[in-house]
Amino acid sequence: MATEPGDGPLALLRLIEDLPGEQRLNEPLAPYTTFRIGGPARVLFFPKTVEALAEAVRRARREKVPYRLIGGGAKVLFPDEGFPGLVLHTGLLCRAFDTEEGLWVEPGFPISGLVKRGLWVLAGIPGSAGGAVVMNAGTRHGSISSYVTAVQTLLPDGSLATLPPEECRFSYRSSVFREKRLPVLGVGVKLPEEIRPVEELLAERRRTQPLGFPSAGCVFRNPEGASAGWLIERAGLKGKRVGDAQISEIHANFIVNLGKARASHVLSLIEAAQSAVRRLFGITLSLELEVVLP
Repeated sequence: MATEPGDGPLALLRLIEDLPGEQRLNEPLAPYTTFRIGGPARVLFFPKTVEALAEAVRRARREKVPYRLIGGGAKVLFPDEGFPGLVLHTGLLCRAFDTEEGLWVEPGFPISGLVKRGLWVLAGIPGSAGGAVVMNAGTRHGSISSYVTAVQTLLPDGSLATLPPEECRFSYRSSVFREKRLPVLGVGVKLPEEIRPVEELLAERRRTQPLGFPSAGCVFRNPEGASAGWLIERAGLKGKRVGDAQISEIHANFIVNLGKARASHVLSLIEAAQSAVRRLFGITLSLELEVVLP
């Protein structure tokens, strides 16, 4: 069955209806993202097994159906119009297994669970293990790439592969999984020998970040030798508002949703920040946030 992007939700549903999991048609995506922004997905699928997730990706690729994976819904902005394809949610894939090296976790395992197990450097970061690997999530204390022992993925030819860290091409807020849009199906993690209490780290985040409003965390990557938030603040944009989206008054590299922000409002602020910083400093800010086009 060839499924075109313009086909209705029932055609997409037939693509995955025999796979174990939960399917929802025309489901708004806003409740599934930390931004609380996003129109309906034509089909939202919660696979119950990693094998079902992998097979759904294979089928979407084969039929050239637009698809996206989300877990905790951090670092992503879906359009107001919604997503005209298949959104695969890893929320049911949240098991962890003890191994000789540490842990093996499914992609939907929460980052907070890794922190509770001892990976304190990620304290306060929202989202899931799969997304953390894709983005190489981290804090000033370190990134998840320093603790990854292996990542299972689905290669473009449809075969499963378990990549060692050196093949994951980790870099600042990126990886081969982000560059090539490869799904993360499982993650091996070694836990640090030094265990630190996280309360002080969480208190620091509460002081320096606008945690009282929905957001996607830092919007831009820090340019080499500079802070994106500092540049935006020096450009006079701290507190700038479009609709219910606002460049945070606490941290200028955050855009917050004051209540009913739309993706178009966020995109206007992104463009304003990039334009002002480029004009004043000659620096082009690149996105850490993933903007999904309609």
